[in-house]
Amino acid sequence: MQTMPKTLIEMSWTERSGMLTVVVDALHAMADEALEQGDARLAANAVSIAYSIIGCAADRSEDHVQAAALLLEHGIQFLQAQELAASEKKRVH
Repeated sequence: MQTMPKTLIEMSWTERSGMLTVVVDALHAMADEALEQGDARLAANAVSIAYSIIGCAADRSEDHVQAAALLLEHGIQFLQAQELAASEKKRVH
């Protein structure tokens, strides 16, 4: 039986931390790949979002959970947008 997905606010600190770690790791991997391809701007943007998430997540107070959720959403959308752009670039060439 499947359970309903939780929002970041509904997650425990452990679950929330795991979710944030996955996105931060993906952003760092994207930054490393961008640097290898010579795209310093993309790398800087990915690292900036990752550090923003880390900074917000460092405060465990409930006041910052909504901010962390927004940053997490932004990070995921950034990852998706870059993956889509990369796949479209490959199709053109």
